[in-house]
Amino acid sequence: MDYLLFIGLLSSAIAMRWIVARYPYSGYNKPPMFGDFEAQRHWMEVTVNLPINEWYQNSSSNNLTYWGLDYPLLTAYHAYICGWISNKINPTWCALKESHGHESSSHKLFMRYTVFIADLLIYYPAVFYVYRSDVLNKNVATKKLTVLLTNLFYPLLILIDHGHFQYNSISLGLALIAFVMATQSNSFLTSAFFFTLSLNYKQMELYHAVPIFVYLLSAYCFEQRKIKLKAFLSLGTIVILTFFIIWVPVLQHDPIAVLKRLFPFERGLYEDKVANFWCTINLVVKLRSKFTHEALAKICLLTTSLSILPSCLMLFRRPTVRNFYISLFNVSLCFYLFSFQVHEKTILLPCLPLMLLTATYPIECFSFLQFSMISVFPLMIKDDLVLIFWLTFIGFSILALQRIYVHLNQVSLFQLFFSILCITATLPLLIAAIYIQPPSRYPDLWVVLISVCSCIYFLIILVQFHIYQFKETTFKQNPIKKTN
Repeated sequence: MDYLLFIGLLSSAIAMRWIVARYPYSGYNKPPMFGDFEAQRHWMEVTVNLPINEWYQNSSSNNLTYWGLDYPLLTAYHAYICGWISNKINPTWCALKESHGHESSSHKLFMRYTVFIADLLIYYPAVFYVYRSDVLNKNVATKKLTVLLTNLFYPLLILIDHGHFQYNSISLGLALIAFVMATQSNSFLTSAFFFTLSLNYKQMELYHAVPIFVYLLSAYCFEQRKIKLKAFLSLGTIVILTFFIIWVPVLQHDPIAVLKRLFPFERGLYEDKVANFWCTINLVVKLRSKFTHEALAKICLLTTSLSILPSCLMLFRRPTVRNFYISLFNVSLCFYLFSFQVHEKTILLPCLPLMLLTATYPIECFSFLQFSMISVFPLMIKDDLVLIFWLTFIGFSILALQRIYVHLNQVSLFQLFFSILCITATLPLLIAAIYIQPPSRYPDLWVVLISVCSCIYFLIILVQFHIYQFKETTFKQNPIKKTN
């Protein structure tokens, strides 16, 4: 890549994030619980003031009902580092108990900078590593550029991290490195290491865990239906050792308490109006009144397991790079649609591998990425990010059209028409959600309709990509080889 182009793209990506960061964050000026911004600040407060054995424990100093820490240990260690720096700059920002709901312009600037630094240290290097090393689009400059632009300028990740306020770029960046390293035979153990780091930063990376395990197992641990014991043991050792090093500080205390915080089944089937299967079907069948909490969890487990099985079997049978990326998307989307305790923001997880396929299936991928933005529009309203949402949505739409034109020889006119129809048919709901008061009997009408339309579209794309994976598994004669 031309050096000036590299600098220009990176500068533009940073500028876009800085513009979004100028807007409000989750829970701004909304006591008593505020929002995710306060949650991240509170975790800094807890980790920097309390010993590690109290981070996940309810106590007089750590009220778990007030944004109790519920992410894995790498998140906690990251919060500790940020809290330590915060404490050096201004001790009032993380003062135990006294700093709850702290809102000042200087502290907001500090918090925003922590996300920028996370992008600079993890996400941008991951994106440019993909540009240089991704096997699927190797030696095709236009395809590589499409994937690069999508990863750098995908608005939903930017809106959630730099607007709403989270650190998704860390876990997603680590996962992105793991995905591409997994396709290179001399780096598959390093891939397992990076993915274990990602999983220990956010437990939602379990959405990607099954296909990456299946791929590494099939591609490197089996040969002519015989297990390669050395490769298998090496893979297991890397994963177990990485887990052990990360978890050793809590193993001597109460690791079960940590696990209970990471998987809080008592929270329920889903949160808010998420665009998944259960939230949609709940309009017809009131699941929570017909089934117990435990029964719903078992139903979700069974449904999710059955839904991911076809994709995993196809991947195991034919572990090509394209099949791997498609399976990552299919399985993570199945988790989003059918699993227990889903947040609207977890739609980012199926979007990550999809961005690697934007030059392979441009219409399907770009339209899904746009629908992922549509599905979280109610969150944008809640966070007062509507204006910047529209600006980034329109900008990304222009980018998508330009890249689709570049890959016009891979575009189906029917698919193009169908995608445009689905998006334009849903956009009026977004406008209605802002300007039209819903009937008093149905106060969540627009939010529900946005979720239902998004869910239906996600299900259609899920079926479509299973068909693509079936074709890749069954009919392709010349698989894309792993690199040495």
